[in-house]
Amino acid sequence: MRCHEPGPISAPGLPPGGLVGRASESAAIQRMVGRARLVTITGLPGVGKTAVAMAAAAAMRANFADGAWLVTLDSLRDGNLLPHTIADALDLPDRLTRSRLDGVVDALRERHLLLVLDTCEHLAGDSAALAARLLRHPALDVRILATSRESLRVPGGLTVTIRPLRLPHAVTMFGQRAADADPGFRMTQENRETVEAICQRLGQLPLAIDLAARQLAVRSLEELQSRLRADYWFLRKSEASPARHETLRTAIGWTHQLCPPAERLLWARLSVLGGSFELQDALDICADRHLPGQAVASAVTMLAARSVLLMDSESRRPGRFRLALPLRAYGADMLRALGDDAEWQRRYQAWLHARHGGARED
Repeated sequence: MRCHEPGPISAPGLPPGGLVGRASESAAIQRMVGRARLVTITGLPGVGKTAVAMAAAAAMRANFADGAWLVTLDSLRDGNLLPHTIADALDLPDRLTRSRLDGVVDALRERHLLLVLDTCEHLAGDSAALAARLLRHPALDVRILATSRESLRVPGGLTVTIRPLRLPHAVTMFGQRAADADPGFRMTQENRETVEAICQRLGQLPLAIDLAARQLAVRSLEELQSRLRADYWFLRKSEASPARHETLRTAIGWTHQLCPPAERLLWARLSVLGGSFELQDALDICADRHLPGQAVASAVTMLAARSVLLMDSESRRPGRFRLALPLRAYGADMLRALGDDAEWQRRYQAWLHARHGGARED
C-alpha cells in the first residue's frame, strides 16, 4: 500500500496494477456521492478503505470543476488543527482576521470540489463537526468522502462498509503482488490451493495479502504458508507505506488503541471463539464480574461500529458476528498478555460442550 501525499487526486496515485475486486464498491461510492454531500467509507483495518476512496475519487474528479483533493489525517493528533490541515492541503489563503475554519468556509464558497478526508477515526468527533459545518452552509458546492473505521454520523451523510475481498479476487491480488516481488512467480493449478489457503489465513484483507506476497522475494510459497500458520506479525511494509501500515500488527493496533478498556478486554476474550457468534453467545461466554452483561452488549455494538467485528454474511442466520482471523490472532495475543488465555479457552470449551455437545456451530 502506498503513502499518498495531500493534494489533488489523480489516477497515478492508485496502487500498482490498480484495484482488484473493488469495481462494485467504487461504483456504489460514486452513486452515493451523487446523492449525499458526505459519504463515509468504513471497514476493517487493512481492508483497503484508502485505496477504494482514491479509486472512486479519481473516477469522479472530472465531475468537479476544482477537482478532487486528498487530505491525509493519520499523523494529525490535535483535532483543533483540522481546519489548518485542510487549508494547507488546498493551499487556501490565511485570513488573519478570521478563525481558520471560517477562512476555509469562505474560501470554499467559490470552489466546486470533492474533499477526501483519509483516516478520520482518531479524530471522528472533530471530523464530523467540521463536515457538518461545511455541509450545512448552503452556498458551498463541496462534497466530502471520508475514510474511517467508524461512521462520522453526520445528519444527511451516508456510510458504505468495505468488506474483505472475495476469495477469487484475493487470489488474483496475491498473484499480481507476488509477481511484483518475484518476477518468476506464476499462478498455476498446482499452487492455487496453497495461495487460496494463504489468502483465507489472511482474512482476505488486501493489506495482509500485499505484505505477504512481498515475502516471496525472500522465501518460497510453501515457506510463507508454514510461517503464517504460526505467526502473522513478521509481515512488514514497503518503505512507501503509511506508518499505521508498517506491519499488519501495527495496522490492527491502530484500531486497538482507539478502543476503551472494556472493548479491548472483550476483543481479547472473543478471540477464543472458533467461528461466528451471536450477541447471546458473547454474553454467555465473556461476561463476568469484571465485564458484566450490559458492558459486553455495549462493547459488541461498539466493536462492530469500529469495524473490529464483521457482520457474518456467510451465515444463514442474521445477527451473527465474526472476528477476521488476523484480528482474532491479535486478540489472542492480548489475552495471553493478560495471563487469561487458558481460563477463557476452558470456559469456551465448557460452553461448547453444554450447548452443542462439543461441536462448534459456525
